[in-house]
Amino acid sequence: MRELALEAFQMQMMKLVSFLPEEIQFYMQQAEYVEYKKKEYLLKKGEVENYLYFIYSGIVRVYFPKEDREICIDFGFPNSLICSFISFENRKPSDISIQTITPVKVIRFTKELVERFNSSSKNSERLTRLTVGALYSQKVKKEMMLLSQNAEEHYLYLIKKHPEVTSNIPVKDIASYLGILPESLSRIRKKINN
Repeated sequence: MRELALEAFQMQMMKLVSFLPEEIQFYMQQAEYVEYKKKEYLLKKGEVENYLYFIYSGIVRVYFPKEDREICIDFGFPNSLICSFISFENRKPSDISIQTITPVKVIRFTKELVERFNSSSKNSERLTRLTVGALYSQKVKKEMMLLSQNAEEHYLYLIKKHPEVTSNIPVKDIASYLGILPESLSRIRKKINN
C-alpha cells in the first residue's frame, strides 16, 4: 500500500514540476506512510503542526473548535495536501484541528525535511511555491463562493466536485462548512432530490 500511495504522490508532484529522478528518490525515501482510523486526529488545536500530509485515500475535516461548537472550515480529499499551514510555517500552536472522517492513508513529510529539500532543490522550492499559491487560490475561491452563491449553489458545487461528500461526511459538518444549520441542509437535499 505504501508503494501505491507514493506512486500517487509522485504523479501529483510531476503534474506541477519536472523533478529529476534523484530528487524523486530522495522524497520517496524520506516519506512516511501512515494509516489513521476513523475519528483520529492528525492535529489537535494547540499542537504545533509538524507534518505536511498528502492524502492517498479517505477524507479529513479541518475545523475550528469553539467552546459551544465546531466550525468546519475545509475538507481534505484524496490526492490533496493538507496541514495547519500557519502553524507549520510559523512553528506556533495551531488554532485548528484536523480529524479523519473516514479511515485515511497518508504520506507525510516533516517540516525539517521540506525545508532541507527546498534549500537543496529548485524544483522542490518551486513545488512549494506552487502549492502555497494553489492553497491560497482555493481559499479565495471558497470565500468568493460564500459571498456570491447561496448555500444550495455552494452545496451543488461541492457534491459535483466531490460526489463522495453525501455518503461519507456527516450532515452537521457539511452544514457547518456551508455556514448553515443542519436543518437547512436537509431542506436543500430534499429539494435537490425531488
